[in-house]
Amino acid sequence: MTNIALVDDHLLFREGIKAIFQDEKEMKITLEASDGQEFLEVLRNAVVKPDVLLLDIRMPNLDGYETAKIVLEKYPAMKIIILTMHEEERHIIRMIELGVNGYLMKNASRNEVINCIESVLEYDYYFNNKITSIMRKVMMYKGKRTTTHIIHDLTEREIEVLTLICKEFTAKEIGEKLFISFRTVEGHRKKLLSKLNVRNTAGLVVLALKNEIVKI
Repeated sequence: MTNIALVDDHLLFREGIKAIFQDEKEMKITLEASDGQEFLEVLRNAVVKPDVLLLDIRMPNLDGYETAKIVLEKYPAMKIIILTMHEEERHIIRMIELGVNGYLMKNASRNEVINCIESVLEYDYYFNNKITSIMRKVMMYKGKRTTTHIIHDLTEREIEVLTLICKEFTAKEIGEKLFISFRTVEGHRKKLLSKLNVRNTAGLVVLALKNEIVKI
């Protein structure tokens, strides 16, 4: 069972999201709050921590950005999906660079919400075509890091693994394509996280696209 937390200051919206999961046998909303401060207080005393956090951006007391920072620091195993009405590039890039696993608009379909959760659990990230397009556009204007030392620090095998990660292959599928074990794939992924100094797989994808290490 995947335990999901929902943090949004609009009760009616929370009720609508909860309705999505009523017929889901493997996912359920186990924790909800109206803002980040309330969420962190409830979370502190929760016996079972959520696997996934659906988080709005603009909320009273403690907004989504500050909440995400605290969660990433104190509960790194929790996947964070931004679920918001704000589609401005500055919000999207700020949250993605912070290290969230996914970004959805509130007009997303029921199926996309479910697919997004499944994706962050399996691949560690989910960005639809619109979000990916905005990422590329903004990264180009912001300028690149110097890619020379980044690429030189990576082995040929690590670049192969990174490329397949960006193409949404699972660790098992990567292992089968490269004829290596699941454990070896995970080893490469952890080395990539360390070498590129990012929090999670979403960070790997963002950095790879930003620096054109991988083109997808």
